[in-house]
Amino acid sequence: MDVRTVDETTVSVAAAVRYVAISVVLVGGFFLPTLVFNRYGKVLNTLLLLFILGLGSRELLSALFAFSSVETPTIEDDADVPSVSVVIPAYNEEPVLPGTIDACRNLDYPPEKLEVVICYEADSTDRTAEIAERAAAADDRFVAVERDEPGGGKAKATNYALDYASGDLIASIDADHRFESDAVRRAVAWFLEDEGIGCVKGRCYGTNPTDSVLSLHATVERHIAEKSNIFAREVFDGFTFFGGGQAFFRSAVFDELGRFDEDVLVEDIDMSSRIHAAGMDLKVDPSIVTYEEHPASLDAWWNQRKRWARGWMQVAVRYLPRVAQQTRLTRRQKVDAVLTYAAAIIPAVFIFSFPISGLNAISSIDTATYVPNAELLWTLVGAVPVLTAYLVFAQDWRDGHEHHLAEYLAAFTLGPYFMVQTIVYVVAFLDEFVLDSPSVYVTTTRSEQSNG
Repeated sequence: MDVRTVDETTVSVAAAVRYVAISVVLVGGFFLPTLVFNRYGKVLNTLLLLFILGLGSRELLSALFAFSSVETPTIEDDADVPSVSVVIPAYNEEPVLPGTIDACRNLDYPPEKLEVVICYEADSTDRTAEIAERAAAADDRFVAVERDEPGGGKAKATNYALDYASGDLIASIDADHRFESDAVRRAVAWFLEDEGIGCVKGRCYGTNPTDSVLSLHATVERHIAEKSNIFAREVFDGFTFFGGGQAFFRSAVFDELGRFDEDVLVEDIDMSSRIHAAGMDLKVDPSIVTYEEHPASLDAWWNQRKRWARGWMQVAVRYLPRVAQQTRLTRRQKVDAVLTYAAAIIPAVFIFSFPISGLNAISSIDTATYVPNAELLWTLVGAVPVLTAYLVFAQDWRDGHEHHLAEYLAAFTLGPYFMVQTIVYVVAFLDEFVLDSPSVYVTTTRSEQSNG
């Protein structure tokens, strides 16, 4: 897979015109039937409203589920704990890697049972290699590995690092993630508690909301995703998954299922799907905390979100047809998996059909919905992001996690933020299904890099 930095990605005027032209054609395709079938627009808008109501209701319900607490098991005797290898792929990570290394040094885990493998890319143009090698020279628990081979992406770098990891358990984290001191101990306790667990996912907690307006909204967005989406699935025994920023595995998982797929843009979601298909449990415990940084610049945010959106589409196409045949999933997990995969693709239909909702005001075509009190329902839909965010804030207040005042204010402007994100989704959809553009892994620029 081709890898580029944010600075190496550009959108030409010709490319922008191409995206707009294709979008206009697709919108027109949804519009033309309104000229023939009087009720077409009304039916489409009714489906759109019901779809968004369904998503909003699920978010609110999930936020309420997330008030549940997980009783994390404890380790009775350190003599019985397994060895753990922390694997960190690193490419141009000078601004954040020292903090990640310091957090690994401060882990509350027996030193003789812990190793940290920092796999740095030879192509790095900053001091990443120096930082990794210095850490390895100063502490026997650290191993610095240089990867100097063609191709890249996080999956490829992580797979390379796994060759040097000797632990019974593997902790895979991004180079900007800093462990809470008890994170590894909490994760290990789950593996000791239940042999059927193949993966444990904790809580990724954003730390840079004040870097920019984008990082502020991205931070609140991820708080919602981590608690009211991902953790709620654990509570109602749904289709759990882990994000690539942080996860823990039995090393045997890679022996049985193979390593991370290097051809998909979200190798984490792909591996989550494979873990479930193999009948292993994927545990989510938000008390296992790592602190992460979110993109602060528009180009970094855009490329990260587009990679996520397109990657989810790739995984959905791969696994949605297989759900019914996966006998090791419960019925509830199958339903949740279908909804999860479908939600990665189906919204495109409604995005391209959305302009039809305005025809009622400028033409004689009736596009009002069949749903009573539709205007009130649309208003309630607009309030969902605010309500969900404040439910998450309340949970975090209960659990001792603090939020910046700006985050409480940003909850009220999440609606426009998500509207902007639909543009990212449209571009990702066109790249994947219309233009068949090659997959490119664009690395995430860190805040200090984007600031100069």
